[in-house]
Parts: sequence; structure tokens; C-alpha cells
Amino acid sequence: MKLLIMYSNAPPSARHLERLAALAPDIALAIADREDSAIDSAGDAEVILGHRYLRQCLPHAKRLKWIQATSAGIDHLYAPDLLHRPITITRCPIFADVVAQHAYTLAWSLLRRIPDAVAAQLRGEWAQPFAMLPMPTTAMILGMGEIGRALAGLLKQNGLRVLGVARQARPEASRLCDELFTGDRWRNALPRVDLCLLALPLTQSTRGLFDEAALRALPKHAVIVNVGRGATLDSGALARILGEGHLGGAALDVLDPMPNSATDPIWSAPRLLITPKLAVYHPQRQEKLERYIEAQVARYVRGEPLLNRITPSQLQDTHFDLKS
Repeated sequence: MKLLIMYSNAPPSARHLERLAALAPDIALAIADREDSAIDSAGDAEVILGHRYLRQCLPHAKRLKWIQATSAGIDHLYAPDLLHRPITITRCPIFADVVAQHAYTLAWSLLRRIPDAVAAQLRGEWAQPFAMLPMPTTAMILGMGEIGRALAGLLKQNGLRVLGVARQARPEASRLCDELFTGDRWRNALPRVDLCLLALPLTQSTRGLFDEAALRALPKHAVIVNVGRGATLDSGALARILGEGHLGGAALDVLDPMPNSATDPIWSAPRLLITPKLAVYHPQRQEKLERYIEAQVARYVRGEPLLNRITPSQLQDTHFDLKS
């Protein structure tokens, strides 16, 4: 059984490769850090671990049975072949707690005016106390997947009322929220929100979901944070609205589209804090990822159900006809 390994952010460790090889006597490992080597190794691969060169490999991977992605989001996995071939696809939603903590930290950094304090420090100035934003009592979370539920737990622990927004009212989300909205009813609740946290996947229904109208419906003091997918929020409208003095602040860990120059208005928008997709990273990230994948391969070898499977309909829902 051949496993093709092509991780995106770091090469597999030697111990990881040893542990994978020990899971079954017939396991053969191929490691690809270039597109050409990935394609060359794809022909007889039964399993692909990682998705770095997935689209390039698919036409050549005639024996492929399972793809283990290294991310929680699936919008970058879409390929027409995957809708019609009997290939199992699984994702990796194991960093939700770290992302939730990052989002929570961003929100409180804005509430406590930390960026202003840092700016004063860089100027060599002992600043006068800043005018603080109101202490939040109500938070809205858009997206009640793993990250959204982790966020809800953090917020509830700190005494906030949590309004959740989800496609479906599932029990695991309902029990964490004081109110759970489906459909478009969440828009009516925006005027009573102090913290608005976006943890949405990118699908046909969430692209551009948090638009200018939603931003303007938030109270003037509200803080908005996005740790989901960049294209779910209208960042151009956000920059304009911040420039007009509306909103207490905003923090973005994701941007789509990415700024194409240093003069892009997003960089100079007031009260905006940007972290360049840092939410998922921490020193133990690679080890945790490798251990998760090893456990998944062990399940596969034993013939047990794999965790976090993606259905064809979920994959199809991420596809956009950008020409229309």
C-alpha cells in the first residue's frame, strides 16, 4: 500500500515517517516536495496525505482510494473528478481551540486598545489613558463548526450572551448558544451585538455573506473579527466603514482578495488589526498534525471508519462559477 505524502507547510518528520511505516508491513512511503515528484509518485498511490499538489496528481492517481487533507476547510479541495470517483476524502479540524483562542485574543486586544498602546510605545510616548470601548455583553458567532463552538465556550465562560448563526440548528451548537439563528434572521439581531466573530467556511451561500449592510447594522462600538475565510466578509466595505468612524474596531486573520500593493486602503484603515493567517499556528502544530494523520492511517489499515469525512455534496457546495 503506497502512501504519497505532500504536506503544505512543513516536511514530514523522520519520526512521523517511521511511525507510519510501522502501521502495516506492506506500507510504502513516497514524499513529494515538488509538483513533478508528486505526479511521478501518484500513479500507484492508494492514499494521499496532504493536498499540496492534489489537482495536478488526480489525473494520474488511478488507484487512489483516500485523501487526507491537512486543513479543516475544504473549499480548496474541489476538483470535478472527486465528485464522480469513489474516493474517500477527510479533513483535519484539530486546531479549532487554537484558532478560537486567537480570535478571542484579537477581540480583547481591540477592546482594551492594545494596538494604540503599542503605537504609543513605538513613538516613545507614555500615553494618556485611552477612551475604552464598552465591556461586551453579547457576542454573535457566524459559523458553528468546530471553531465556532470552541469560541462559544470561551465566551460563555466569560459571562457573555452568545448568539450563534448556523446553516442548521444542531444540538451541539444549540446547547452552547443563548440563541441560535438559521436562515437570514441573524441580520435582525446585529444592532444588539457587541462582538461579532466570523468562523465561516467558504461555500456558495457564505461568499460575501457579511456585506456592507451587515457591517452598517452593527452598533458603532461593535468589534468584528474574522478567522474563517476571507471571502465571507466584504473587506473593502469594512475599510470604508472604519474610515467613516463606524465600528469600535476590526481584526482580520484572513483576507480575500489579498492586497496587491502597500497602498491598498486596507493597510491604512483605522482601528484595524491584521494578523497574516496566524490563528492556526503554534509550536506543536506539526506534531499534532502528524499524530492525527497517523491515527487516521491506523484506522484505515484496520478497516475502521475514518474521522471527519467530506461528502460529495459538501465538496460541490464549495464550487463557484466565477465567470457568471
